[in-house]
Amino acid sequence: MEQRQLFAVDGLFCAGCARGLEKRLAALDGVVAAGVHFVTASALVRWDPARCDPQAIGRRVGEAGYRLIERQSLADTAARFDREVQRLALRLAVAIVFGMWSMGAALILYVQPDIASPVAWWIALASGLFALPVLAYSGAAIFRMAWRSIRLRAPGLDLLIATGASGAVVLSTASLVRGEAQVYFDTATMLVTLLLLGRLIETRVRRTAIQALSAVDDLAANQAVALADGGSVELRQLAIGASIMIDAGAVIPGDGVVVEGESLIDRSIMTGEAMASAIGPDDRVQAGTTNLRRRLMVRVDRAYGDRDIDRMGGRIALEIAGRGEPRRALDQWIARLLAAAPAWSALAFLIAFALGASLVEAMTRALATLIVICPCALAIAAPLAHVRAAGVAARRGIRIADPAALEALAGMRTAIFDKTGTLTLARLRVDLVEPIAPFAREELLEAAAAAERGIDHPIARALANGADGPAGNRFDRSAGGVDLRGRDVAVSSANDACDDGRTWLDVMIDGQRAGRIGLADTLDQEAPATIAELHAAGIEVRLATGDGVDAALSVAGRVGVPQTMVAAGCTPLDKAKLVAAVLHPVIVIGDGVNDAPALAAADCGITVARAHAAAAATAGLVLEVGGIGTVLPAWRLARRTQHVITQNFVLATGYNIVAVPLAVLGLMTPLVAAAAMVASSCLVTMNAMRLN
Repeated sequence: MEQRQLFAVDGLFCAGCARGLEKRLAALDGVVAAGVHFVTASALVRWDPARCDPQAIGRRVGEAGYRLIERQSLADTAARFDREVQRLALRLAVAIVFGMWSMGAALILYVQPDIASPVAWWIALASGLFALPVLAYSGAAIFRMAWRSIRLRAPGLDLLIATGASGAVVLSTASLVRGEAQVYFDTATMLVTLLLLGRLIETRVRRTAIQALSAVDDLAANQAVALADGGSVELRQLAIGASIMIDAGAVIPGDGVVVEGESLIDRSIMTGEAMASAIGPDDRVQAGTTNLRRRLMVRVDRAYGDRDIDRMGGRIALEIAGRGEPRRALDQWIARLLAAAPAWSALAFLIAFALGASLVEAMTRALATLIVICPCALAIAAPLAHVRAAGVAARRGIRIADPAALEALAGMRTAIFDKTGTLTLARLRVDLVEPIAPFAREELLEAAAAAERGIDHPIARALANGADGPAGNRFDRSAGGVDLRGRDVAVSSANDACDDGRTWLDVMIDGQRAGRIGLADTLDQEAPATIAELHAAGIEVRLATGDGVDAALSVAGRVGVPQTMVAAGCTPLDKAKLVAAVLHPVIVIGDGVNDAPALAAADCGITVARAHAAAAATAGLVLEVGGIGTVLPAWRLARRTQHVITQNFVLATGYNIVAVPLAVLGLMTPLVAAAAMVASSCLVTMNAMRLN
């Protein structure tokens, strides 16, 4: 039987490392599938135990230069990532400061090539000395990653930059040894600086990915909890079998069974259900849900870390790791350049040597070719476009948490919408009242509102707002189900609810059925137009909700989602499985914690402005202003951003098509090659700035 485990990996430096390790693991005999995620430093591996085991997986990871470790705490993972951002920033600062001095010295030689030889040699030496901190410190990680990419057989941009920089240093050093002043240290520093700039931009943007797990971990109360004997204990130390008291209005801190008391529980955070659940002795309750009415005594039956809400956090971690690092268009272009670079450089060397050039001249021509091919323009083109897009998006109230999510949104083929709080506003209202004689409409509403007073739940708020009298404004939770006349009132889900999409409530007064009340959610008025435009673009639109079939089909009909594309009664796991089963790239738009696993599993997760903080932390795009109507502007911006990035790829490729043959034929010196490289970088930068 197939086994699966989530491992922590120590030593991952970048997304390219993660992709390389993923390929190595997938090639291991017995491994069915592997996903490695850089930000969370995790690897999700599925294997056949008859052919493979965790020890073999650990050895393969060790051979690649990494090691498997115990799962880190979320705080440790976030701290590790923060340290990486700080290291990149410091390395970039050193590269800029010393690189400018190196370039300044080289610029003197470029502008005044007739300087006396001894003076020129000392200026060239100064350029090399200023470049030393850039190469030895700022570029150290680049060279290390380049070596690892060779070991992983997954060459990337680091290898190409390291090769070009090394070539420039070797050729420049040889020139100094011969007493000449023709050096290219500034080119090496430029290569390192541009790559660090692009990497820092992208890394900072992706920093928020780790917040998803922390946000879910913080949902349930994590402080001291009251025990039945009057004492208290930290939640992490709460033992199975302990009895805890849950006051009315409090968040339940642990999974367990009710041993005393009756109340209503708001489970929407876990299931998305709008209706509060009546619970009593022997009923199970979950951490993260809210006790709405009366004090409960609960016996804990699951330890901290094994609660349902902990498992949801674990599910998010599995989805993030299993998704791995996305292969983006940039990686494909760089792979082609990597394959071509050695061949073109060798060709330039051979042509020069065959035409009678000296060994140094042939090496100079080969270096010029290598510098020309180095895709520094590509290294900064996509990150700069993402930064520009983030600024444009911010003005529309859209926060881009993951650039890869923006690219997925541009090419989406399937969009999955949550219902409550996403297609609707999660604001229930009294839509229909059906009293039974001798009770009147106003009396029925006032009694129901009085019975629900003091409860912070959508249904209670809807009844309070719908009551004409003062019942909805008098909050006294201790009174329980007693109206203003002292009658015993019970409000529950109707047994004979109509198939009309409303939430129907039965109202009992002193044991007699007084009638029923139909509540309706308020539809987001921009939802029908949004879904219609997505349909017109050929995108498959689906609805997935934890609510019942009737409510789901009612909303689907109002917004234009076909009945065959509706999934009702979904658990968080069901939604994540649906993501895996549809056409990719898939976009999930939701608002609740129960949507978090699906948001993490999707190529692009989007939350609306009214979303729970934990769901927003999991999403790649966060709509901080507005609702469904903002999805279309975000989609259009994503498509424009992808168009600009594609233009940058074309510009960089066109530059190579023109410049590489010139370098091979000896018509472009390393100096001119470096200038051309800078010009191409400036060109793609200006093109990225056109995004608006």
